Order: sequence, then structure tokens, then C-alpha cells
Amino acid sequence: MATKKSGTTYSTSGSGNMANIRDFEFGEPIGCDGSEDEFADSCNSTASAKTKCGTTKGPMDKFCKNPENAINRRKMEMLRQMNIRKSMDKNEVLKVHQHIARFWYQAGLSFNLIKLKSFENMVAAIGQYGPHLPIPSYHDIRVPFLKKEIEYTENLMKGHKEQWVKYGCTIMSNAWTDRKQRCIINFFINSQAGTMFLKSVDGSDFVKTGEKLFELLDAIVEEVGEENVVQVVIDNESNYVLAGKLLEEKRKHIYWTPCAAHCIDLMLEDIGKLPLIRKTIRRGINLVGFIYAHSSTLSLLRNFTNKRELVRHVITRFSTSYLTLERLHKKKANIRKMFTSDEWTLNKLSKEPKGKEATKVVLMPSFWNSVVYTLKVMAPLVKVLRLVDGEKKSAMGYIYEAMDKAKEKIIKSFNNNESKYKDVFAIIDKRWNCQLHRPLHAATHFLNPEFFYDNTDLEFDFEVTNGLVECIKKLIPQFDVQ
Repeated sequence: MATKKSGTTYSTSGSGNMANIRDFEFGEPIGCDGSEDEFADSCNSTASAKTKCGTTKGPMDKFCKNPENAINRRKMEMLRQMNIRKSMDKNEVLKVHQHIARFWYQAGLSFNLIKLKSFENMVAAIGQYGPHLPIPSYHDIRVPFLKKEIEYTENLMKGHKEQWVKYGCTIMSNAWTDRKQRCIINFFINSQAGTMFLKSVDGSDFVKTGEKLFELLDAIVEEVGEENVVQVVIDNESNYVLAGKLLEEKRKHIYWTPCAAHCIDLMLEDIGKLPLIRKTIRRGINLVGFIYAHSSTLSLLRNFTNKRELVRHVITRFSTSYLTLERLHKKKANIRKMFTSDEWTLNKLSKEPKGKEATKVVLMPSFWNSVVYTLKVMAPLVKVLRLVDGEKKSAMGYIYEAMDKAKEKIIKSFNNNESKYKDVFAIIDKRWNCQLHRPLHAATHFLNPEFFYDNTDLEFDFEVTNGLVECIKKLIPQFDVQ
């Protein structure tokens, strides 16, 4: 006997025939949300399966889905929900980012500040707090939080001070003039832990006096601890030179070292006074000044140079002059095309005296030959200037080698024709011998693994080894320790 329900036939004969049980494969499984095909596959895959104890699965197992299919289905559902949530979160993230960007634009902040770790920490802290975070008041930012940040900074300094005691440190000073024409002297401490700001002093009343500067430097050394200081780095002006020498006389185990960047800049300044180079720089600057002084010539320049600029301001005035000449040389062909074009000929400025002089300079072969000569002389020194003024690595152990390579490159660029670089080398050697050639530079060159293992004859270079021995004697007065 058979009973029909919902299009499905159920056998009531009780014969236990498996053919009757298979009728359930195409019905809606009770308590399951799977599709008919999925359920049929599930049943077929388990029809002949054995349990761990060796018994055959019974008819009721047909109503249960395969566990693997159930897990896969659950994963797909979770992935679908995550995609929906991610899409919704993306819109919310964009809204928050727009608020952050709007604050950035209204405050006029530099885009580089987005890379600060403190900004990342701030956003994370706000997110962890959740909604309804109260905004700090003007007073909070100005007084209590500032005091806490000072305490936090002082705690950070403890690690630096430990390095001072263990490895020694360098005191560095930098003077600048603010909007009120006050001469502010900043003091920094450099060590294995990095560079740390120590304090600022208003030196308007005594900055021009070497004795007063010495008293200030001596007080800074006392604050840091004489036993922790290896050297003091200051500018090369006469008042600073006097202060450095007075400090070395009083503190026998401390070196005074002129600022390498300032020294190389003075080299470039002295080289710039040579007649041929001075004339070339003046012509180049006048040419660029004429172009940038008129909107029509500037627009014409950008059309011919694909919007490339000729002026690029950098760390010092003379390296700026070098880069200006370098840009002129790179764009020589386009500049010459500009001053021989119909657009320039029809421009009323081409008829004026300054316009005629600019055209004359651009079309003058001797000017471009002088530009090449100047670049050959200055390029190696500008490279050294970038090294000593950079922050990627400590330049102390590289100055010695860098200056030697700079001179070698100048010699090579002129094919060993000494007459072309004799005056230049006289200027370099004068500055090097009286300011940059220091025992500390020789010692750090010797102790730099990059040069020590590359040059097997370095230990026989008496100029270098004598500097090393002199440093040991000065920094370590105990003979038995030496």
C-alpha cells in the first residue's frame, strides 16, 4: 500500500526495501535548509559509508547533510556577510578620512605629517575609545597636556643619557635669526641613540663675542658632563673659532670640530670667487633672473622645457648657484631654441637691452664651455656637501674618503691637466688643512669597516694612523688603558 503526499510516494509495506527509502532523496529534507541537489549528493555520498566502529549508516542518516558541505556553506555565508560589511565600512571609512583631510587643509598642515607615528597612535586611540569622545579644551592643550608631554619627553631622554655615559656624545650648535631679529642658538646632542634637542639660548647680546660664546659652550659641557663629551661641533666664523679654541684649552680631553657642511660651503664660496667661475655664475644668475622676472618669458620657457624649472633652492647659496647652472646645462638645447624662436623674436622684450644681452649669452659658445668647467669643479664638492648635511647616516667616518674621491674626480674630469684645477685645489687644501683635517676624521676613517677591510694598506697610511693615535692619547688620558 502506498500513500501520496505532496507529490511524493511513501511505502507502508514495512518490507525495509531500500528502494522505497530512496524516495526521500527528492523530497524536502526535514530540518535542513539545503537544496534538493545538495541533499541528494549528500545522501549518495554516504549511502555506502561505514562508521568508525564498522556499522552501516541507517535510513535516518539521509536527513543529515554532509559536514563538509555544511562547513563550506557556512564559510560562503560568512564571506558574503563580510563583503557586505566591508562595503558598508568602506563608505564609513571614506567619510572619516574626509573629515581628517578637511582638518588638514583648514589647519594648513604639511602633508608629510600624515606619516608621523604619533598621528597613527592618535587615530587608534580615538577608535578604541569609541563614540562621544569629548574634545580637549584650549586650556587643556596649552597647559596640562603640554606639561605631561614635557615629562614624557624627559623620560625619552633617559635612554639617550645612558648612551652618553656608555659611548660618549657630540654637542652641536646652530645659530639662526628669528622674525624679531634675535639670534637664537640651538644646542643638540648626538649619540648612538640619535640626535636630541637640548635647549635654545637667546645669544643676541653676546653672539659676536668669542669669549661669551666660550662661556656658553662651557656651561653646556658642564650640564652634559665633561666625561661624556667627545667633541663640540660649531660654525667656522671667527668668533666661534675663538670659542672652540678656548674650550679645548680648558677641557683637555674634548675636541672642537668645525661644522663640515659650513666648511665645504666656504670652499664653494672661495671657488666661486675665481674670475672665470664668478663671471659664469653671474651670467647664469642674470639669465635666469631675466627669464623669471617676466611672465611672458617664463611662460615661453615652460613651453620649451616641458614645464621644467631652472631654479631650485637648497641648503646653501652656492649649491643653489651650482644647481641653477646644472639645470641651464641640461636644458641648453631647449633654451637656445627658445631664444631663436619666432615667439621670442616677436616679443617686445627681445628688443630691449636686457633681452638682447640674454640672447647674446645663450648663443655664446664660451658661456656654455664655462658652465661645463664650473660644473666639473663644483659637482664633486656638492656631492660631499650632501653627504655631510644629510641625516641618513653619520658622516664622520666618510668625510676623509669623500674628500679624496672628490679631488680624484676633479683630476679625472680634466684629464690630469693640472693647470685647469691648480687654483681650485689650493682653495680646497687650505680649507681642509686648517679646518676639516682633524684627528677625529682620520680615526673614524680608520675604524670604518667599509674602508678598513677594503684597503689592506690602510694601517700603513701614517697620516691616518697618526690621527688615530692622537685621538687615543687625547680621549683616554690613562696610559695603562691606552
